[in-house]
Amino acid sequence: MSLAGLGAFAEGFASARIKRKDRAERLADAERQDRLITALGARPDTELLSGGGGMGNMMGSAGADTLGAAPRTPVNGDGTLLGLIDQTEGGGSFSTLFGHSQNGGRFHGIDVSRMTLAQLGDFADPNGEYGQWVKGKVGRVATPMGRYQIVGTTLRNAATEMGLSGDTVFSPQTQTAIAEHLARKRLSSARSPAAKRIAMRAEWEGFKHVPDSHLDQAIAQFEAGGGSFGPRALGAIGGQPQ
Repeated sequence: MSLAGLGAFAEGFASARIKRKDRAERLADAERQDRLITALGARPDTELLSGGGGMGNMMGSAGADTLGAAPRTPVNGDGTLLGLIDQTEGGGSFSTLFGHSQNGGRFHGIDVSRMTLAQLGDFADPNGEYGQWVKGKVGRVATPMGRYQIVGTTLRNAATEMGLSGDTVFSPQTQTAIAEHLARKRLSSARSPAAKRIAMRAEWEGFKHVPDSHLDQAIAQFEAGGGSFGPRALGAIGGQPQ
């Protein structure tokens, strides 16, 4: 191969590597932004800033770790792992939708805690009314649902992993079981306290607003107890609303 040919090959190889790196970074950024949307949308004391829509309008100047209207750090109430998720994301209700729109908002009267997983699959379709409405608010599709603000894709994957059928109701019991499944899955490969905090904050953005010491204690309690349902398989969750 000539020098010119070698040069062109090297240039093309380098360009391909850069494109792959850029794509990986974009995917990681998209996942991070979805977490931010979930954490912001469920809080009744969070104001979505007006503007062109995108995540930049929802952040402080420091970027992802400094939100313009971040949830308050929980200092009282339920200090368990799931309790902290509720304080930072769910707002105390198993029916929570983005921006609490189930209470007098765009989706007033819709109670996801009484819907089946199959129904929620349709409701959380990225091209559906809910996902597109959230996109109109924040510039990205997101479909957080319930006390633990589980988005549609995560819900579908968890249901498959847990063996939950489409007629399973997204009841408080089901939501708690799924949240615990997600927590155990994240913690299964983490060994140190720092790694466990990173794992939990990757699953629930709201944990970034919980002090390390509080989160460490909640994780330790969760692991010691095996979660409310223990480490058993959860494919036999009841199909009736609680």
